[in-house]
Amino acid sequence: MSVQQLHLAVLPPTADGSADPGGLDGLTRLARTAERGGFDFLLLPESAKGGPEVLTALGALAAGTTRLGLAAGLGPAGHQPYELARRLASLDHLSAGRAAWSVTTGPTASDAERLRHGALPPDAGRHAHAAEFLRAARTLWDSWAEDDVPADPSDGTFVRPGAGAFVHHGTHFDLSGRFTTPRSPQGHPVVVRTVGSPRDLTSAAADAEVAVVPYTGLDEARALRQDLAERLAAHGRSPDGLRVLTAVGYALGDTAPAARDHAADIAGTPHEVADALTAYVRGGGSDGFLLTPHPGAGPLEDFVDRVVPLLRARGAHRTAYAGTTLRDHLGLAQARRPSRETAA
Repeated sequence: MSVQQLHLAVLPPTADGSADPGGLDGLTRLARTAERGGFDFLLLPESAKGGPEVLTALGALAAGTTRLGLAAGLGPAGHQPYELARRLASLDHLSAGRAAWSVTTGPTASDAERLRHGALPPDAGRHAHAAEFLRAARTLWDSWAEDDVPADPSDGTFVRPGAGAFVHHGTHFDLSGRFTTPRSPQGHPVVVRTVGSPRDLTSAAADAEVAVVPYTGLDEARALRQDLAERLAAHGRSPDGLRVLTAVGYALGDTAPAARDHAADIAGTPHEVADALTAYVRGGGSDGFLLTPHPGAGPLEDFVDRVVPLLRARGAHRTAYAGTTLRDHLGLAQARRPSRETAA
């Protein structure tokens, strides 16, 4: 029986909730370890307790890795669409198509804190603001068509007339002008949403390409995926356009009792953890996992050296990257816009 290959992503492991596992050197080691393990992406959230500026740090990581996706956990609060869309598109260019944006709806809390301590209080206004911010960003990214920059500029025409022109009129943002960053390798950075409430489910179904959901039992996880599928259909979307990742804390030990001394969702020997992850995905619980290593339970190297080989032996995880972009890793289609002649 063939086994569905699962997707893996990782949050930086920290003891205090900050997003700084030893500064840039520590983040670089983590990113290279995740890449060695064939992970889809690393998610670096904004931290309420200090740590590096997210997009600056990910830009540095782009130079130190070649395949790993780089996801920025950033909320619209404190940003403007033009500025943030340009910085995210720039990261996609710098990384040759490996950028993602985890759209957070809290003003200061990071995705990591939301996963560990529960969702922020519901706020319809906050969600509506974030949804329009994302629509505005996509308008900016789509202001460049596929053919606005010729593949061969030998004729001297480097940018076609009309490239970058945009208009967005909405409740929260009124924008028009010219976007100065050409269309990035993925078309758009991959959009990630963290789910902690029914309103988050609605947002994920409306505009996300990756949904990060809490760890639950398999029956509950399957029910949540069915809920998501129905919401996707209501938005005219196929389930193929959304990857569902379960956020799990894990701890490894040479014996099961030793591993279970740590408070983690999935704890055990490497064989037990590999079996549990494979069974969860094969059972329809999710498409993979966002790992949140338990502080003190061992570095990511332990997972990559002891669990990943077992997953690969089961056919449940890639042995090599098949493509170069994050969309390739996730099996997502390129974000495309109509040609310049037919675009609005």
